[in-house]
Amino acid sequence: MKKFKVILFFITIVSIANCYGQSVSGKVLYKIQLVGFGAESSSPENKELNESIVEIANKKTATLTFNSKQSGFVLDKQLLSDSNNNSVRIMAEKIAFIEINGQNYFLDKIKNSTVLQNMDGILIEKENEKLEWEITTESKKIDGYLCYKAIYLMKFVNRRGMNTSIPIVAWFAPSLPYSYGPKYFTGLPGLILELTDRKVTFLASSIIILKDEELPIDFPKGKTISQEDYTKKVMSN
Repeated sequence: MKKFKVILFFITIVSIANCYGQSVSGKVLYKIQLVGFGAESSSPENKELNESIVEIANKKTATLTFNSKQSGFVLDKQLLSDSNNNSVRIMAEKIAFIEINGQNYFLDKIKNSTVLQNMDGILIEKENEKLEWEITTESKKIDGYLCYKAIYLMKFVNRRGMNTSIPIVAWFAPSLPYSYGPKYFTGLPGLILELTDRKVTFLASSIIILKDEELPIDFPKGKTISQEDYTKKVMSN
């Protein structure tokens, strides 16, 4: 493990050296896969709804756009056809959006902050958190890129008021030395090409790197509120 960390350290240093002074931008299209949703429910009346939720979620995609200082991770909009706009499908669309954590994320390295564009239109701004990743020796290729597995234990308080954690699994490519990824999961020495957050997996299906070019990141316009103020607002409703 120590030898692997040394090798990874040199990979990171070389990658940073190669990128220094260059303007680099990129776009990554991620397919979304919702697995295991509704498996614990044996109710036949929920079968159609659960199947619709999984079907809709698995047709969605998200796009990560980044430059040297900023990134935007946006869920691509896909409208239901009129013939399928029945009550079950409309409800399934809303639940699928929630299950894949339907927020857009806009990160600014200079300000060290992220703006979350919520599904209700509210803009939440918070300080970027340094994620403590555990990088492993396990590897695989994604779209021809050698990727290593990293794990982040996301800690939170559950409904019972108990402290717990959920493992977030990322596969990053050191040969793509851009520390971005889906949602707010960043900080690895390489672009995240696959990420599993509970039942949802984001898998890169298209990767475009543009050297000597800075793509603009279109941050949403409007007044932002803090995460604390948003939580208070939700709790008061």
